[in-house]
Amino acid sequence: MAKVIDVSFWQKDIDYDEVEAAGVDGVIAKISEGTSIEETWWGHVSEAESHGLKWGVYCYSHASTPIEAAEEANEVVYLLEGRTPPMGVWFDFEAPECLKAEDPTAVCSAFINAINAQGIPCGIYASLSTLEDVVDVSALGDYVPYWVAQYSNSCSFADEFPDHVLAGWQYSDKGHIGNTNVDMNEWYLDLD
Repeated sequence: MAKVIDVSFWQKDIDYDEVEAAGVDGVIAKISEGTSIEETWWGHVSEAESHGLKWGVYCYSHASTPIEAAEEANEVVYLLEGRTPPMGVWFDFEAPECLKAEDPTAVCSAFINAINAQGIPCGIYASLSTLEDVVDVSALGDYVPYWVAQYSNSCSFADEFPDHVLAGWQYSDKGHIGNTNVDMNEWYLDLD
C-alpha cells in the first residue's frame, strides 16, 4: 500500500521537499476541468518527477453526454503530449451535471475508451455513493480501476464490487503537508 496525495491549483504552493519527507509515494495532479487546462498541472508533475514520485493526472469532468466526455479525454491526451502518466489518467466524476446525465455509465465509458485508445491506462474517481447509485459499475469492464472517495474508517468498494479493481481510497480531505491542506489516499496498485 502506498501513500498518495491529489493536487490542483489549491496546492500550487506545496513544498515537494515536505511531500517527500511525509512519505508520500505518488501524486495525482488535476490536468483539466472540462476542456479547460489546469494551469498548475505541469508544475506539480515536474516537481513530483524531480522528487522521484510517481504521478498521474485527473480531469474534473463537466460532461453530461458521451460526446462531451470524449472531448474532455481528447483535451487530456493533447495536454499530455505523448506522455503516459505512471499512475494513469483519472476521470473525476462528481459534478452535478455529470451525476444528472441521461446515461452516466455511457459518459464514463466514453472517456475511458478515448484514453485507452491512446494506450494510456484510465480509471474512474468517484464517491462510493456515486458508484452505488449513479454509475453502473457492472456494465463497465472489470479491468477499469476505481479510485474511491469514502471518508470513513474503511473503504467498502471491494466488498460491494469484488470483481472490480480498487486502485485507491481517498479517506480524508483534511490532511496536511506543512501548511497545505491535501486529500489523503491509500493506493493499492503497484507504483513500481
